[in-house]
Amino acid sequence: MSSYEEALAEYVLLSVRKPSTAEYIADLEWFCRTFGFLESRDKQKTAYLIFKALLESAVQNNGLTSDELAEKLNLTRGTMIHHLNKMMKSGLVIFHEGKFKLREKSLKNTVEEIQRDINRLFENIFDVAENVDRRLGLVSRSF
Repeated sequence: MSSYEEALAEYVLLSVRKPSTAEYIADLEWFCRTFGFLESRDKQKTAYLIFKALLESAVQNNGLTSDELAEKLNLTRGTMIHHLNKMMKSGLVIFHEGKFKLREKSLKNTVEEIQRDINRLFENIFDVAENVDRRLGLVSRSF
């Protein structure tokens, strides 16, 4: 395995204070900010708008092409692809049958799948760390 192998996924989770009241727009903005998609330099909230459109298309169990998203949001296809690639790497969005869509049928189910992905990743990290410790004779304390 090459030490420069491309990452299969990139999980960015930011600890951001949850909105004090349940409101669709504020909750969705918080969600995007927590996943690192809503940055202060993004004045037009491009990633948020893309994710919102994909989430709302999930209601009809539809996906959207990058061209449909670009036209709907009045953005260039290049901008769309940039943000969609980031969302796919994060595990939130998939490309299936020529369309981008939420990974699962609901946002909650999508988050549960990502949590399982991260748990598997940590299992692998623990296994490798344990092997390295054993190889070096390092003792770890169990909690």
